[in-house]
Amino acid sequence: MRLDEEQLSARASLDALRARIAIGGIGGGIYLWGGVGRGKTMLMDEFYDSVPVAKRRIHFHQFFADLHTRAHSLGSMGKALDQVVAGIRLLCFDEFHIDDIADAQFMARVLENIVAKDVTVVVTSNVPPCDLLPNPLFHDQFVPSIELIERVWEVIELGGAVDYRMLGEPRQRDRRFASGVFHSSAGTVDGEPVELTVGSRTLMCSALCDGAVWFDFDVLCGGSTSAADYLDLVTRFDEWVIHGVPILSTATEFAVRRFGNVVDVLYDADVRLTLFAEGGLEDVAGHLRDAAGLARLFSRLSLLQSMGVMVRSEQ
Repeated sequence: MRLDEEQLSARASLDALRARIAIGGIGGGIYLWGGVGRGKTMLMDEFYDSVPVAKRRIHFHQFFADLHTRAHSLGSMGKALDQVVAGIRLLCFDEFHIDDIADAQFMARVLENIVAKDVTVVVTSNVPPCDLLPNPLFHDQFVPSIELIERVWEVIELGGAVDYRMLGEPRQRDRRFASGVFHSSAGTVDGEPVELTVGSRTLMCSALCDGAVWFDFDVLCGGSTSAADYLDLVTRFDEWVIHGVPILSTATEFAVRRFGNVVDVLYDADVRLTLFAEGGLEDVAGHLRDAAGLARLFSRLSLLQSMGVMVRSEQ
């Protein structure tokens, strides 16, 4: 695959880090950030696959869910983190982002522990460190963690004006996620609602049809569900249908962010997603194209095949 100049520059920095690890270097790392679809995950995965040390690569949502589960079981976040990084020299995070104060407080402790353990870290993000936890009411509380990131990790911007997902990049077309469909019409569900157990709670799906799980947008994203719930469900269903997707500019901020988390989880797991929405992609999500923290949602939805004809599910 031909890389552009920005990607080649970022790869050179990753190569230098690889060489340092090879001679026994510890700690430090790279914070690789840039717009959606620029190739950050591709470069990180290439780097990860080429470094022959004890390592772990994990999506940020999965890391949080795993750490919370372990901390609850062990009664200590410190002990949980010890388990997560035990014996490894390299930890790679995909899609590092901090959007709320609870995550920020938790992540502050995680960062301090990782740095203290001299684990080398590579992360990808859509925003520079200074834009983490952008809410002005809480941003100052995360500034010490931002300063730690900037002091310990090399911050590299992967610039460029091209979102390669929009060009139908071959690496994306081969994904099962990209085989999904975006229907600009209402979906008709033939089947009975089914109550699913998710952790200690229950969640109602609209139906289980032909191996696919169907969810109403309001049920999946309008309540108190979390990324941990989606991570649980994605291990049980490898095809998802979400119907009743509204024009997202009319939905609550929390529902849109939960929808973004759903799409993140399904994309990372490479699960096929079909959507039935109140309009076409531009109407439903076009305003998110340049929205901080949500631009990747529009970019990933653009991978789905657009269809205006309603498809009826037969059980």
